[in-house]
Amino acid sequence: MLLRRMTQHVKDQNWFAVVIDFLIVVLGVLVATQVSNWNSAREFKGHERVLLRELREEAVRNIADTQAKAESFGVGAAAARRVLVLSESESPSCGVDCWPVVADLMHASQWQQVNVSWSTFDEMRREGLPSNRQIIPAIEEFQFVTSLSANTLSVPPPYRTMVRRRIQIALQDAYWNHCYSLNAGLELYLDPCPKPEGIVVDPTAIDSILSDSEIMSALREWTSVARVISEALAEQHTRSDAILAAIDDNPKARP
Repeated sequence: MLLRRMTQHVKDQNWFAVVIDFLIVVLGVLVATQVSNWNSAREFKGHERVLLRELREEAVRNIADTQAKAESFGVGAAAARRVLVLSESESPSCGVDCWPVVADLMHASQWQQVNVSWSTFDEMRREGLPSNRQIIPAIEEFQFVTSLSANTLSVPPPYRTMVRRRIQIALQDAYWNHCYSLNAGLELYLDPCPKPEGIVVDPTAIDSILSDSEIMSALREWTSVARVISEALAEQHTRSDAILAAIDDNPKARP
């Protein structure tokens, strides 16, 4: 209709009316474009808010996983040191109560991979998000430390296989039933672990492990790594605080 009117005005050489019609068209296009931009910006902000909430949940999961692994490696490193002190004594022996040594031997053999997923963060980076750029270095620093640990733990330590081949299966079963638990995907080790009822430990079998220089040498190498990994992952809590603080700068990212 507007086009027909403009055509008629041109035929009538009513140039003032033509200019008015032209301005109406231009203004309409500008308003439509601006409204479209506003809608797109609002949808984009809404999309980012959803991703920020998911990112916060992802960060909380990764933080919990990392701290649990730090504690687990700490338990293993401490257990390994107790075993090494005993093995380096003048007469290595588990004595009359060998169960604590069995638990320590098994604790020390624990190995976990450190692989955390940042799929939401990766998705946001592909889209040029997050808008708060402080989030990016906070997460990347966390990822860097985690990746170093993951590379170090890419293969199980030799001690793990060596000692488990020497511990009776009944004792291993007792350990898994009473000293180990899996909670929400997190491995937890009970330390100290009380001796289960009905469990009989052959002292000579455990003493032979304590006297095995090859096993103890492998344990000495592994516990050094486990301690360093435990401390490195434990220090992630400071980076974790920075990540959550950066995400929470946007109130709508909070749960």
